[in-house]
Amino acid sequence: MTDNSSFDDIFDNQNDEPQRPRRKKKRVWRKVLVGVLVVVVLGVLGVGVYLWNVGRTFDDKANQLSDEQVFGTQSPTANKQEGGTNILLLGSDEPMKNVDVNSSRGLRSDSIMVMHLPENGSNVQVMSIPRDSWVNIEGQGKAKINAALSYGGLPLAVKTVSDFIGTPIDHVAIIDFQGFKGLTDSLGGVRVNSEQAFTQNGYTFTKGENLLNGDQALTFVRERKKFKDGDFQRARNQQAFIKGLVSELISADTLSNPKKIQDMVTQFAPYMYVDSGLNAQYISSTAFAMRDVRPSDIQFFTAPTAGVGRSADGQSIVNVDQAELKKVQDAFKNDTLAEYVKNAPEAHL
Repeated sequence: MTDNSSFDDIFDNQNDEPQRPRRKKKRVWRKVLVGVLVVVVLGVLGVGVYLWNVGRTFDDKANQLSDEQVFGTQSPTANKQEGGTNILLLGSDEPMKNVDVNSSRGLRSDSIMVMHLPENGSNVQVMSIPRDSWVNIEGQGKAKINAALSYGGLPLAVKTVSDFIGTPIDHVAIIDFQGFKGLTDSLGGVRVNSEQAFTQNGYTFTKGENLLNGDQALTFVRERKKFKDGDFQRARNQQAFIKGLVSELISADTLSNPKKIQDMVTQFAPYMYVDSGLNAQYISSTAFAMRDVRPSDIQFFTAPTAGVGRSADGQSIVNVDQAELKKVQDAFKNDTLAEYVKNAPEAHL
């Protein structure tokens, strides 16, 4: 297992974050790296509807979490309103086989995304939430949103994101980086458009199109120190990678090749942890409703921010634009997120 100091060197010093509880050996849930999960779910949506064996492979190999492990004592459908489905997407740099999901306190989610599937199945919205967003966490007061996992495990993280978007989270999916790399390589690489040129870990990324293998893709979506706006550019890179991966997943070359699809699902499913309802049956039924969705129908945006600042205790934070967030919350509740994204101010990144 990588020690804490070498891991933190990758992501920056965390001295300005709340003091972490002592971690138990072999129970470390590392920083969360998100992005690929959107593609994982959409990829299965795109193919599972007509390949029964793919669905069986997913159910057999993916790791199912109980509702209590994911949602705590709060049923995910207790306060469910009509209008779309919300999936919280997380990814783990720590191999999930080393993680005790029942002892996840003392850990942090490094990146957070919420995927919204409208009830009419016509499009998809994906919202990135900056990890340093200064929010209310139940029982803890104001803190960075990524601290919720540390304070109360996965159920509190789910509750905090649910409070942030103003409506319940219906499903949760987690994948570790080995699945991320395997998925990329199973597709023969992914073409990604980079906004900036940079070099990291021996890899050079040019401005414009880059063909990335699994290791290169992982570096591309993790890097932030090379950019003036750090985490914000990393989120843009994650979104750029997702667009490229979705395009590859639903391309004719992929969808017309059952073996490629089977290999893809076989590669990533063992690294996935999902709630009990996110199974092949659910995915297949959702796939039928969303059968006409194409890459251009997937809208990416970032939760509204109001600049960076310092908390009273000196932490570096991202302030939330509360007036704009209220509009986002209304859009989630009313299943009008597509209209919001279309008419909202420029990307908040």
